[in-house]
Amino acid sequence: MGSAGNHNSVDLTWSQCSQEEFLAFVSTGQTNCLNDLPDMEGGIPGWKPGLYYGADEQCKIAFGNVASACTFADSNVDICKVLSCHVQPGDKSSCTRLLVPLLDGTECGINKWCSKGRCSSLEELNPLSVVHGQWSSWSPFSSCSRSCGGGVVTRQRFCNNPRPAFGGQECQGPGIQVEMCNTQACLMSQLDFMAEQCAATNSKPLAVTAGAPSFYTWTTSVGFAKGDLLCKHVCRAVGKEFMVSRAASFIDGTRCEQDDPEHHGTFHLCVVGSCKVFGCDGQMDSKKTMDSCKVCGGDNTTCTKVSGSYAEGKAKEYVTFLSLPYNSTFIRVINRKPLFTHLAVKVKGEYVVAGKGKISLNVTYPSALEDSQIKYKVFLTKGNLPSLEEVHVDGPTQEEIEIQVEGSPSWPLFLHLWTWLSCSAGDLCSDAPRPGDAVGRSLMSGVGEAPYQHPLCHPNVLL
Repeated sequence: MGSAGNHNSVDLTWSQCSQEEFLAFVSTGQTNCLNDLPDMEGGIPGWKPGLYYGADEQCKIAFGNVASACTFADSNVDICKVLSCHVQPGDKSSCTRLLVPLLDGTECGINKWCSKGRCSSLEELNPLSVVHGQWSSWSPFSSCSRSCGGGVVTRQRFCNNPRPAFGGQECQGPGIQVEMCNTQACLMSQLDFMAEQCAATNSKPLAVTAGAPSFYTWTTSVGFAKGDLLCKHVCRAVGKEFMVSRAASFIDGTRCEQDDPEHHGTFHLCVVGSCKVFGCDGQMDSKKTMDSCKVCGGDNTTCTKVSGSYAEGKAKEYVTFLSLPYNSTFIRVINRKPLFTHLAVKVKGEYVVAGKGKISLNVTYPSALEDSQIKYKVFLTKGNLPSLEEVHVDGPTQEEIEIQVEGSPSWPLFLHLWTWLSCSAGDLCSDAPRPGDAVGRSLMSGVGEAPYQHPLCHPNVLL
């Protein structure tokens, strides 16, 4: 009776009085509700309840919502003969047993299911038909994981209605749906949000050696860890040369850096300890991307492309040849001859790339976790000499950004740039300086006192 899933399937003994009372009630003819329902035509043979209620669910029914199926078993007792459960949250070292068999159809191994208190193989069961998995209903969406900066809401469904059995197919499609929420900017950066979570573990000791806990100051491991590893709350000890996981995972919505170059997306977010890719529509794995005008799913028709070159420069002096107007997007600057020249970038008057008279190492500003970045890369020859420099600015730019070059006139600098300027950002041909432009510099001049004017207003300017 127990393996069939009846309500009173526990190891209790009825008293003589109770037996007599129950038999007297049954004899009245008022107990039709206790009759077993017949198998429905086309239904699951024998209606195996374990296909709907796995070992975890049976433990929750028996011991409460915090219980889960035991993660180890007594080799002398068939796993299906008794219900073994962890009943204390976080304690996986002990199990509590209820002397009732697991429900028929409960999975008890690879291609094995419980039947009448025994863990039986597919051949032993000889079922009448396979059971294909079916999805449960979607759960409600969770609350947003962050109040700003782009958190996530999630909902799940499970392949347990019923579970696949006897050679049946798994459910098709995703079991989790994740959407971004509260995408308005925070006062702190994305890097700071991760650093704050690392610093919150400073008071948690790290047992480097047995019996000798040590305390460290923790910060992000960005630049040292990427992908799923980074999302598992991996932090770096300040002033030390090691990093460890300080908790199960970062808060869902914490930004991450992908370790697989094939996984491109508009956003990269930690979700349940894994680095996931989100499209510009805020949907996980949607593969929807921004066009060059920063329009989600656009076709590049809402902005204007500008390109050109700059072949000047001064030895031992940084010259601004490009001041980016507000709302510029998709800027690309290439220096094809960086051996005696090199690029520099200033943001709000401060150098973030080079600026000290020598070529820079690779830089991502403000950090690899931010949704809008300035990326500088230098490529080397086999002899470790610089062969190419690139500056990428995502945009839309919202602050003063200057692209500069330092170079010797004995080796002319040759550059290309592509910039998309929003046509709705104001009057492109205004003679007044635009917000964010370096006062006293035209877009490409690098010299002189001319106010800013968009190059498209001057067809004779080579761009």
